Amino acid sequence: MSEARVYAVRNRISEALLSKDGPTVDSLVSDADARVALLADRIGAFVAGKVAVLAAYAEQPEEALFGGCQAIGEPAMNIAEVAEAAGMDAVGAVARGICVMLDGLISRGIWHTDALRLHLRALTLVHGQTGQAAGLTMVEELRSLRFSLGFTD
Repeated sequence: MSEARVYAVRNRISEALLSKDGPTVDSLVSDADARVALLADRIGAFVAGKVAVLAAYAEQPEEALFGGCQAIGEPAMNIAEVAEAAGMDAVGAVARGICVMLDGLISRGIWHTDALRLHLRALTLVHGQTGQAAGLTMVEELRSLRFSLGFTD
């Protein structure tokens, strides 16, 4: 059996930060935040498209939900990865909850059709809301539901 090889990757950012003429961490973070803010509208449109795809699954029969796990999981993960960057924290959190439920099916065999359907409907609801407070309350309730069913975030 061969031994594992460990490769050290050069950190080019640290070299820039350690030089006296390089940018500061604060300026790099500020620049990154500004770039993300410029993308907020495009991210919002992207998320809306993925929410529309997932909304169609909310009314599907159990066989379609079970058989469509991969088709549900991909757009849910896409939303979870970018929604918060556009200020859609609740939308991202509900999408992560969908991912947790699908992961529970794959890794531990936990399947609850009604709970998944509830998450899909909640995603549509929080996406349509303008205020974050109600959405974050829904996120906590969904987290409690998942916990009671044996899912771990």
